[in-house]
Amino acid sequence: MTAQQLRDLIAVLTHGGFRAAARAASVSQAGLTKSLARLEEECGFSLLTRTSKGIALTPQGAGFLPHAQAVLCELERAEEWVRHAGRQGPRSVALGVSIEPSLSLAPAVLADYRRALPDVTVHVSQQGPAELIAAVRDHRLDLAVLRLPAQMPASDLQIEVLYESAAAIVARAGHPLRRAETVRDLVDLQWVVVGDPARPGADDASIRELFVERQVGQPRIAAVSDSLFGAVSMLLDSDFVARLPRAILAHRLVAGVLVEIPVREQAERAYEIALVRKAGRHWSREVQTLAPMLKSFARVRARHFTV
Repeated sequence: MTAQQLRDLIAVLTHGGFRAAARAASVSQAGLTKSLARLEEECGFSLLTRTSKGIALTPQGAGFLPHAQAVLCELERAEEWVRHAGRQGPRSVALGVSIEPSLSLAPAVLADYRRALPDVTVHVSQQGPAELIAAVRDHRLDLAVLRLPAQMPASDLQIEVLYESAAAIVARAGHPLRRAETVRDLVDLQWVVVGDPARPGADDASIRELFVERQVGQPRIAAVSDSLFGAVSMLLDSDFVARLPRAILAHRLVAGVLVEIPVREQAERAYEIALVRKAGRHWSREVQTLAPMLKSFARVRARHFTV
């Protein structure tokens, strides 16, 4: 039994299947399958089973999981101690942000953070929530501020909800369907998704919420962009539409040139923005300073904005 086998087990559960886990880790699906097959062989029983809803733990797997998580937690603590003890050179902190926090929260905090710790470099990565959570788990990020997914294994994470926010269906000013009132009116339009270009646009959580879960058909995905303002550029020069944080409409670069299409289904939905860290990890002084500043600004934001 190896630590990698335990990590592979957690990855399959986190991503909901072998294919998604292999894609997220940039490994072959066959290799991941063999790794877990060897783990089950050593255990003497099956850990995973397939159901109509996807991959699930067997009763034995459910009993085994807390022990696997505890082993990995202790190993990661040891690895973190070694990294911290031997760290040389310039100080830095790795911060991950999803789209909405990248618009207001992160820029507002970083200026104050640099005044407090002028010798610290902040490495900022903007990705989707799934990619950010995986990076926190793998210690590639110290902390992340992101849209909290509806369901995910979280026993190895420290999660603090900061505020509630909302998205909007966004298009250029003058779009022919800018006054549409229902998602059904938008099915034939072409959509831009902000996310990992290596993943199908139809896998995006916002698309599933609006179309697949409501059984109104499949949207036409024109493009998947890993850049928010790359997506915005596409919207400005076409009749494409996108589901983006409502905060984008107030950004000085797009205010007045992008508008919200006020569909009823979107008005019903809100989501949580959360600060996510790896549970049990040793926090450097850089992280211990940044995390409270993010939380403090989030409280100020929550008092001044409503969903």
